Amino acid sequence: MSGRMIRQGAAVVAVVLTTTCGCATKEKQRIAMLEEANRTLTGRLNLTRGELDSAVRDRDELNRRLQAALSEVGLLGNQLAARPEPQEAAPGWTAVPGGAMIAIEGRVLFDPGKITLRNAARATLDAVRSTLEGEYADKDVLVFGHTDDQPIKKSGWKDNYELSCHRALAVLRYIKSRGVNNNTAAGGWGDHGRVGD
Repeated sequence: MSGRMIRQGAAVVAVVLTTTCGCATKEKQRIAMLEEANRTLTGRLNLTRGELDSAVRDRDELNRRLQAALSEVGLLGNQLAARPEPQEAAPGWTAVPGGAMIAIEGRVLFDPGKITLRNAARATLDAVRSTLEGEYADKDVLVFGHTDDQPIKKSGWKDNYELSCHRALAVLRYIKSRGVNNNTAAGGWGDHGRVGD
């Protein structure tokens, strides 16, 4: 009888040991999973910290640029405030800082796609010359040519810049030939510029 009790006790001990060993294995697995999750979260945290540091640096750079732009705006505002108001312009002219400008419709001066001044253009340019010699004799003269609405391939020019520059030169040469002695320059707007834009 005592032998049977001993055997039963051994069986109980064996069951308890097996159960205890099973719990220990599950606990180790759980700890391993938690450690892996901790490593993953730590990696994500480090990545997020790096992204945050980069965003803070970007923000600081943008703030620096903003402050520089605001300083420049203030400086330009002061310069603009210090400039004299445009004087009154001659009749038909528009006052601009430092002088005046006049815009002449291209069809008045040139036929589509051409650079030769029309006969009717000469009277218009003679009036401009007269104003330049009288009201603006001490001013530089800038002549900007424009194109027309004809496709450039029909006119034979390389591009709209070439056409507009040649038109500016035609006007400039005409007023110079009529006695304008101001310092002069010519330029072309191509197909993008519009007087008054």
